[in-house]
Amino acid sequence: KQWYQRRVRGPMNRCVFFVGPHTQCSKDSKMFLSFLVSSFVLLELSTCLKVGILHMHGLDERFDVPDHRSFKKYIEEQSNLPVHLIDAFNGRLPSLTPLEEQVPQILEKVKVIAAQYDKVIAVGYSQGGVIWRGMIEAWDDHNVDTFISIASPQHGIAGPPPLLKKMVPFIDNFSRTPTFYLFVYSPVGQKLAPLNYYLDPYHYERYLKHANFFPRLNNEKGTDEEKARQKANFLKLRKLVLVGGPDEDALRPRESAQFGFYTERGNRDNEVIPMEETQFYKEDLFGLKSLNERGGVVMCTVAGLTHTQFRDDKTVMDKCVLSAVEDTIG
Repeated sequence: KQWYQRRVRGPMNRCVFFVGPHTQCSKDSKMFLSFLVSSFVLLELSTCLKVGILHMHGLDERFDVPDHRSFKKYIEEQSNLPVHLIDAFNGRLPSLTPLEEQVPQILEKVKVIAAQYDKVIAVGYSQGGVIWRGMIEAWDDHNVDTFISIASPQHGIAGPPPLLKKMVPFIDNFSRTPTFYLFVYSPVGQKLAPLNYYLDPYHYERYLKHANFFPRLNNEKGTDEEKARQKANFLKLRKLVLVGGPDEDALRPRESAQFGFYTERGNRDNEVIPMEETQFYKEDLFGLKSLNERGGVVMCTVAGLTHTQFRDDKTVMDKCVLSAVEDTIG
């Protein structure tokens, strides 16, 4: 005379339910027990949230390059959660589009996908991480629980990347000339996405005056109302995972991936301070300090990887991504 309901866990603790067979019993008993089992199942189901992972690619690449497909396949297999590779601004020229234009257009696509889920895990690789932060801060009713930023210049860039310096030795000196920084902070320069997040501390006033996307993203300028709105949206995040490493060869400084950055002399002295000593953090401009103080910021550092290797490295996926996924749905 057995009726039973068994609740088990699928991969990454997603809820799966099985109702077992039963032997004969009275009609009234069947109805009563069926009611109890159904009620219990519905109660359990109500506590199981639908979670989706949305991944934004970086500069000069497509959403479906082999490395990103590899990321999608591995994460789906290990977590049993769907991974959506965001199909937007693919390839070299489209990905150079100013971020002021990219962010709102991508956000419209993201909202449609995110509406399928109770919680979203945002993953942004390289420039895609800056785009994701822009979307989060602009999205008033977002359901992004966790934001995983992979090898992304979250504090901006200043100077040519190490990889380029090796190929063109004089480029570093050229980046300190008036010709270079006047171009970066010109209307033409600001039409190129990578220069939208070029933050030269040595010419900070020029950056504030002539750059628009990045200083507004960081609440360095804007109205009080705009700043409060963006900060509130950022602080709706439960977790921010910052993935970077000492062998990064595209970001300068490499510590930008974890909100570290240069001192006021920029790439002239190459002195880098950690996140906690930056203006972004100390003044809590967009909520980074508040999020960290409530335990919401996770640093995930992986050595031995160049910039592109972060895309689908197994250590990154296991240590940084899947651990955050498990924490989100656990």
